[in-house]
Amino acid sequence: MNDERTLRIAIADGSPAFLSAAADYIANLPGFILAGTADTTLQAPALVSSAGPDVLLLDLGRPPVRGLEMVKRVKAEPGAPAVVAMTLFHTPEAAAAASRAGADALVGKDSFIAGLSQALKRLFP
Repeated sequence: MNDERTLRIAIADGSPAFLSAAADYIANLPGFILAGTADTTLQAPALVSSAGPDVLLLDLGRPPVRGLEMVKRVKAEPGAPAVVAMTLFHTPEAAAAASRAGADALVGKDSFIAGLSQALKRLFP
C-alpha cells in the first residue's frame, strides 16, 4: 500500500452483523480510515457522494443483480472510487459478473480479511 496517504473506505452491506464487523476491522486497519457506512446496497451512490471514499466495499447481496446494478451506477460517476464487491458465494461466475459490472475486485465474505488485504495491495500498490 502507498504509505504517503491514508485511504478512505466506505462500506454498503445489508447484514448488520457483517457491516459492524467490517467497519470495526477497517477502523483499525493501518493506512485506512472508515469513511462511512450504509445498511443497504441501494444507498451506495449516496454514500459515495457524501463520504468521498477511495474504496467502496459493496455487498452484491441477494439477489446479486441489485448489487451488480449498484456497481454499475457507482462506477458510472466521474471520480468513482475503486469498488470491491463482496459476496457469500465467491465463484468464477460471480467474479466474471462483478468484473463485467465494473468492480475492481471481488472478495468472498468467508475470507474477508485475507481477500480484502490482497485486493487493496493490488489496487493500491
